[in-house]
Amino acid sequence: MKLQLTLDVFSGRPNPTLTLEGREAADFLRRAEPTGKLSARKEELPFRLGYRGIIVEQLDEPAAGFPALFTLTPERIYSEELTAEASDKGAESFLLDRLSGFRNTRGLGRGFRDFLRDDMAARRKEFETIGHRVFDPPILEILQPCSCAPLYEPAWWNVPTIQPRNNCYNYATNYRSDSYAQPGRAAGAMYTNYTSCVVPAGQRSVRDGAIADCLIDTPNANNVCPKDGHLVALVIAPGPAFKDFHWYRKGKNGRWSHKPGGGAVTHLDNSGAVITDPRTANRGYYTQFCTFMKVMHGHIKIN
Repeated sequence: MKLQLTLDVFSGRPNPTLTLEGREAADFLRRAEPTGKLSARKEELPFRLGYRGIIVEQLDEPAAGFPALFTLTPERIYSEELTAEASDKGAESFLLDRLSGFRNTRGLGRGFRDFLRDDMAARRKEFETIGHRVFDPPILEILQPCSCAPLYEPAWWNVPTIQPRNNCYNYATNYRSDSYAQPGRAAGAMYTNYTSCVVPAGQRSVRDGAIADCLIDTPNANNVCPKDGHLVALVIAPGPAFKDFHWYRKGKNGRWSHKPGGGAVTHLDNSGAVITDPRTANRGYYTQFCTFMKVMHGHIKIN
């Protein structure tokens, strides 16, 4: 038995991953087992910026009673078409105890474990207080139609072959790379510091990386649709315990939407409100608004 586990917590940078085999893999699945049979899924995964759940991929023959690929939250497990109540037998604590063995944790700092534990608790409290929020309510008003911007098509992005392999940067630029794209990587000029909008001389910020990918910095756009291309926005979670970046995009209908990491596309913020301006939306830990940028269709290349 072999599992790949991903802590779904970041939006821009790669998420921490861990491979378990043999007894450890079996032990984890015992902690993750559903309380009943899997049934047809009628609801979307709860969404938020910050910790969202554990993505579980069975790398060999799937264990009985589990999908080959699913997301585990304290309340439920979700696969593409099925869901069931989760038993909540300490799967999150099991992984916290093994955090030092995860990949993609370089530069996170000693406070990340405490942050993750606290944010796991905060997510539970949010779910208990708010419940399962409506994922995709209809947009009742068109504010400033943006004729050159992409359509809001969450159903196209929210499928297993696309969703986990493309992040907020892919979605914002409307560019499917299936590589969890990183600003500047395609140009050989990937960011070296993602903890601030402005970085010291000799370092590259996320904005610098995006410019290398041929995005156009438009800090004075003021939420107005460009005449050509489409508008995106960059925000930063500066830490110290949680460090990441995140992107939003302005759609043809004049509203903003985003894709938290490998999670689902939504046009709602962390409070469940429709996003009319990313500067004023509830962005959770992403407290620094950096800039607006413009994407010229066909001009950019990301990876």
